[in-house]
Amino acid sequence: MQNNLSKLCNGILDIDEKIRFVGIIDEMGIAVDMKKGLPSLERDDGSIRLYLGYAINNVLRRDFDNVFGKVLYTFSEREKIKLLTIPMDDNLLLVSMDISSNHAELIEKILNTLPNLPR
Repeated sequence: MQNNLSKLCNGILDIDEKIRFVGIIDEMGIAVDMKKGLPSLERDDGSIRLYLGYAINNVLRRDFDNVFGKVLYTFSEREKIKLLTIPMDDNLLLVSMDISSNHAELIEKILNTLPNLPR
């Protein structure tokens, strides 16, 4: 399973040079791929807290699935980075993009590469 997750991360990184980071939180931990040559914007201990926060928010959002339907993705734009999360069964896909990216276009491309997602 871990090999498939790594292939998925690499495939998403290859979509566009504006994609900085791709990670998947699964039951075994985090599979992570960072764009080669790019420095991380957060310290290692900050990364773990960030990922944990996204995982907790994803679980909390499930409480509203019966009323509003399942979350397709969440997106946030910060001063230095754009962040996308996509629930995938029991996993959570995390993607960070350069602030100058066309996020709507990238989100569509990423969603089109993922199998079995509701649309």
